[in-house]
Formats: sequence, structure tokens, C-alpha cells
Amino acid sequence: MMNDNGMKEILASMIHFFSQSNEPWGIKNRESQFVFVNKRQSRLLGISEQFDYEGRVDEELPCSLSEFGNEFRRHDRRTEESGDKVTSLEVHAYENHDYLQPWFFDKFPLYDATGACRGTVWHGRPVENIVLTRLKKIKIPTSLVFTPPSALFSDREWEILFYLLQTYTVKETASCLGLSQRTVGNYVQNMYEKIGVNNKRSLFDFCHDNNITNYIPQSFFKRSGSLPLVEV
Repeated sequence: MMNDNGMKEILASMIHFFSQSNEPWGIKNRESQFVFVNKRQSRLLGISEQFDYEGRVDEELPCSLSEFGNEFRRHDRRTEESGDKVTSLEVHAYENHDYLQPWFFDKFPLYDATGACRGTVWHGRPVENIVLTRLKKIKIPTSLVFTPPSALFSDREWEILFYLLQTYTVKETASCLGLSQRTVGNYVQNMYEKIGVNNKRSLFDFCHDNNITNYIPQSFFKRSGSLPLVEV
């Protein structure tokens, strides 16, 4: 129950604040069931403010983001297990628009009075003042996280893999990262050897089969300026 170990008072205070906020906020329990969603989050999702979220999971939402329930649960578990904030870049058609928009979502672990993690709290913020044109090839809704999925590849290899998964060529990837095409090619070969494949298609298949296609490197933003993701 979310109402023991001081949770009733903790939730009441948080819900009061979130209800007054003009930014998207929400709360889930350890089963990834919704405890609370504020009005701004509902508008962002294109869902009526009268919709009853309590006890439901992402797949039960009457919006297109319901297709990403598995991804969102992985974010929840990572947040709870790490005991730290997990940030994702969510690119979806928000507010019932017919074009994609990028939003950052920060998830935090929710603790009770005994220090036990009881779920997650999330907060959405629009992507502003950074260059997102390098992501212009993203044509479908997606959910990206900023923590490497595993220690399988080095940080540089994960960085290169991100661009390749977004359909960038080796030449384009090298240009984005300030590397030579040969250097990028060497990193790609290293990745092939680590997982026992010999071509890009097999590398991509491996990533999809193991659910490791949703990483975005922090350095992407450190190298960026200020342009929108979508042209409307």
C-alpha cells in the first residue's frame, strides 16, 4: 500500500504541489501503476483531465504513448534500482499534434519515511536551447535514455552506435563526432568482434533483440547549439 510508513502525508504534500504546477508531473508505485497525474501531463498526452489514471499502467492509456509501456517500465526499474535520477528524451506526437515533439522526462525514486523506495516521480520539461537537427532523421516516436544500457561497449562505442542506429552513415557519424571515418570504422569493427557479427545489419539486429537501441549520449547535447527537431 502507498498509504503506510508515512506515505499518505508524503503523497498529499506532493500531489498538492503538482496539482498547482504548470509543468507535467506524475507518480507511480513499484508496479508502475499510476498513483497521480496532474492536468498539464494529461494535456501533454492529449487525454481528458477527467480520465481516471489511478491503478492503471501505461498500456491502458488512451493515447499513442501506450505502445511504449515496456520502455517506461524499464525506466521505472532503473530509477528504483539505481536510487538516482534517470532522464529520457521522449520524442512523440504530444497534445494530439500530427508532428513529433521532443521532451525531457526526469524520473526520481520515491521513498517513504523508512527510506524504502515505493515508486517513482516524474517531471517533464520541453527541449529548448539545444540543437536537435542531428536527430532530424527520427521520423517515428521514440524513447531515449542517457545511461548506457550495459558495459558491453565502451562509452565511445555506445556514442557511435547511437548515430548508426539513427541511420547516420559512417561519414556523417565521423563528422558529428569530430573523428576520422577510419577511426569510426575501427570502433564499429570492435563492436562486431565483441558480439560475434560481421556487418551492420547483424549489429542492429543484436541491439533490437537485446533492447539496447534507446541510448543517447550526453555528449550529443554538449556539442550542440540551438535548432528545433521538427520543422513545422
